[in-house]
Amino acid sequence: MPSSRPPQPPRYAIQKARGKGWKTLEVGEDPDQAKARFDLMVSVNPRAYFRLIRLDYNDQSDYQGMEFNWTLIELHDPTRKGARPPAARKPSAKAPRTGEKVGLPLRFYLAVILIGALVGGLAYLRYGLPAH
Repeated sequence: MPSSRPPQPPRYAIQKARGKGWKTLEVGEDPDQAKARFDLMVSVNPRAYFRLIRLDYNDQSDYQGMEFNWTLIELHDPTRKGARPPAARKPSAKAPRTGEKVGLPLRFYLAVILIGALVGGLAYLRYGLPAH
């Protein structure tokens, strides 16, 4: 029979978008401190995606204190100009397109390919030709 655990207080996590997922930066139990740290992180790096979530202990889990249900409190989306209340924000799995064009470093790519071909050709001439 599983032992019943006393209820745990909710925890608050600050996460930053990394690739296709989220990396947890901090976890704490004080909501005011978590909000202050979230605001600090957004002010330090305003061009990154951050989210503040509440973690509630899942007592139905088989993992005994290792599984939590989470609720979004606030999402910082650097592409949005107007701020909306946290309850109206919806998290997105993909970053929205901004329409900004970015030039490719074609000269650098071409230089790398030419240097590689030159080094490969010299190595072939030195080591690849049969000796007479």
